[in-house]
Amino acid sequence: FLDEGHKTAQNILKTKAFTVAIADQAHMAAADYFGIVSGHKVPDKFVRSGFTAVKSSHVNAPVIEEFPLVMECELADVLKKGSFFCVVGQIVNTAAEERVLDAEGKVDVMKLNALVYDTFRHGYYVCSEKVGQAFKEGAALKDN
Repeated sequence: FLDEGHKTAQNILKTKAFTVAIADQAHMAAADYFGIVSGHKVPDKFVRSGFTAVKSSHVNAPVIEEFPLVMECELADVLKKGSFFCVVGQIVNTAAEERVLDAEGKVDVMKLNALVYDTFRHGYYVCSEKVGQAFKEGAALKDN
């Protein structure tokens, strides 16, 4: 969910496009900075963060070059609830740095070192251990 008053939200509604960048541990401070500083109050927040924004070649939205994984999306729908709204996008391109890919060219979560935000403790964590296989772990329960 986004707050409709945020500059990011207004830009999404205006351009009908957005990007989703997956922040990694190496860029945690700057990624956190983006979440705590308003573009309305600090118009040069990209400069202050040290990040580089370039226009996507697939959608009308910026791509942050420093993040290892970016999904470029066209706005498909907006779901409103009070002053918050949720954007639904159709991914038209995914760009990943080679260093986060496996031998088959797929994103390797272990190499990505993606940040996960814990809303209960307000902490950042990284995913680094596979603990099961999706669509197999619960298979035995189907027969009960």
